[in-house]
Amino acid sequence: MKVKLTPEGQITIPAHIRQKLGLQGGEEILLLLEGTDLKLRIIKPKRLREFYSALPATVPYPGKEAIRQSVAETLAQKTQIENS
Repeated sequence: MKVKLTPEGQITIPAHIRQKLGLQGGEEILLLLEGTDLKLRIIKPKRLREFYSALPATVPYPGKEAIRQSVAETLAQKTQIENS
């Protein structure tokens, strides 16, 4: 499909192609230059839940509160060391 480049260097992806690809305004697209060819690749950010169980668990999950407490203790220790 042919599209025109605006004087500002922009192109418009036709609505039916955006709909087919599920593109929304503000999404990022990667431009790849291969010789004299320009290719577009859609960048779809992964949601955190997509990484669930991607790595094997080495210790059981203690829960949010336990993690928050551990982080707070670690930060307090670092602060004490820096202030010594």
